[in-house]
Amino acid sequence: MGLQRIQRLLHLITLLQSGGEFKTIYDLMAELDVSRSTLFRDLKMLDEVGIPYVFSPDKGYRIVNNCFLQPINLTMQETLALLMVAKSYLPQRGRAMVGSTLSAIWKLVASVPEPIRADCSDMVEAISVAPDRIAISDNEDQLFLSIQRCIDERTAIRITYQHPISQDISTFDINPYQLHFATRAWYLFGYMHEYKEVRILKLARMRSFQMLDKHFAKPRFNLDKQIGNAWQLINEGKSYDVELEFAPMVAVNVAEVHWHKTQKVRFLDNGSARVTFKVDGLKEISWWICGYANQVQVIKPDILRQRVRQMHLDALNMHDKPGESGS
Repeated sequence: MGLQRIQRLLHLITLLQSGGEFKTIYDLMAELDVSRSTLFRDLKMLDEVGIPYVFSPDKGYRIVNNCFLQPINLTMQETLALLMVAKSYLPQRGRAMVGSTLSAIWKLVASVPEPIRADCSDMVEAISVAPDRIAISDNEDQLFLSIQRCIDERTAIRITYQHPISQDISTFDINPYQLHFATRAWYLFGYMHEYKEVRILKLARMRSFQMLDKHFAKPRFNLDKQIGNAWQLINEGKSYDVELEFAPMVAVNVAEVHWHKTQKVRFLDNGSARVTFKVDGLKEISWWICGYANQVQVIKPDILRQRVRQMHLDALNMHDKPGESGS
């Protein structure tokens, strides 16, 4: 079932529940902006999934006794958990889907009796959440909804895209397959006609969007297979067994985080930690390793060891020439 129809069915349910009042066929057609045949298909769908409604020839339709959405009885702990989620997401309320998430939370919390809601609000004041770093994007929310619609309807799109290094603007025609959130940003996986393969594009770098009058067949696309054992997103097509040794100063901190699905940790007698991964590509993990500077040593593979060594040498050479780039 497509996203638009799901939204329309939910809207229909809301209309049929509102105040227990009957709605005529013409009321519903006007509210939903659909034809008579589409409305009857939607009503049939409600009947098939067991949402009971009644019809009166003189009055119209309504749902029986508001039986679909029952009152929600949240406990204090559940209410507190929702408020904590809302508090942690507030700094990101302008991002795709976050505003809708917060709106849903406020509606749920509003159903809680006032004494419990007030107590939970007081408790939340004594708890703080440091927000994660937020990727800056002015158009992500609007793009998300537009692209999701095209994925749902299997409609090709044309975008202009800013390259992250050269700042060049390129135009691409894409069959959009899937939206994916990772590393603090939304990404689109789609078939790029120019390259004849599936590639990844960051929504924040898209500068314009156009829906094309072209449709594509349902793709045989699997996100897990596409990403494979990539460190984050980019599967470079070759697998490596990576072994790293972290010094005692950072060993416990590293071991406490699940960095990758293939991660295995073994502590040594001297307090250091041997951590192994099986990754499809070395570029992304190289940057992560360099972030630990002199607190990590690459044991294998040698190609990764040489890559990290060169990155550190390049950094050293850059810092040996202070101010040379000008200010």
